[in-house]
Amino acid sequence: MSDFYDVITVGGGPAGLSAAIYAARSGASVAVVESLTVGGVAAATPEIENYPGYESISGYELSQKMSEQAQRLGARIIYGKVEKIRDGQVKRLQLSGGEELTCSALVLAPGSTPRKLGVERESELLGAGLSYCATCDGNFFRGKHVVVAGAGKHAASAEEYLRNIAQKVTVVNPRVTPVTKLIGNPLAAIEISENGTARVIECGGLFVELGYEPSTELVKGFVQTDQAGYVICNERMQTDKAGVFAAGDIVRKPLRQIVTAAADGAIAGQFAAAYAKTR
Repeated sequence: MSDFYDVITVGGGPAGLSAAIYAARSGASVAVVESLTVGGVAAATPEIENYPGYESISGYELSQKMSEQAQRLGARIIYGKVEKIRDGQVKRLQLSGGEELTCSALVLAPGSTPRKLGVERESELLGAGLSYCATCDGNFFRGKHVVVAGAGKHAASAEEYLRNIAQKVTVVNPRVTPVTKLIGNPLAAIEISENGTARVIECGGLFVELGYEPSTELVKGFVQTDQAGYVICNERMQTDKAGVFAAGDIVRKPLRQIVTAAADGAIAGQFAAAYAKTR
């Protein structure tokens, strides 16, 4: 026996919750499937200052507000991991606990995860001098000396953005000059290995800009993706599969922010609900 919904969103971050809000407001029955906690990566952000309507709010609080709004509108939050998706006029989702969910329209919004340095204490210092997003957190480091650890377009964009904010920006390519130690709590310095010699760089912040890994393991081969693994959508956030939409960091796009994830979700939820009504 399966639980049936008009729309199911896979992922309870800003994209998935926004999709649920817009689909529910359109009169659709909605479920959000989240494997860990609502808000995703955003929920772990200590302070957000660039989301419209809030001068400052924690990622956890913003995520809870989104979740509560979706539930007030009738969306059900289901905690579990989707193991398999079967396509068809009715889409079938198999959860790790054995439960099966079915729906007419599906919104894929599992998000992405930043690539890590792989250095001891990296997770501990997140929000205490270490960030994976210059655009999100740069303003907290205004007037400080910061280090960008990264390569390619991600590091270049972060450096360009931070030069208008920070007192000084030092760029380190960890593929050539590995970061070997993080010093202090909050972060006060990093140690790098330069031609085999240890060197300490004092800094007020570290931005790890190595890009992101889209959480597309579940959808590889299910919907069309680009070479980097991001899902390809049209302007309605619809994939190459009828009734299957995608939103947020899993989607190919130039800017990955909470506000852009929410915008993707709004579009996907609106058109997913419209698709479900035709079924």
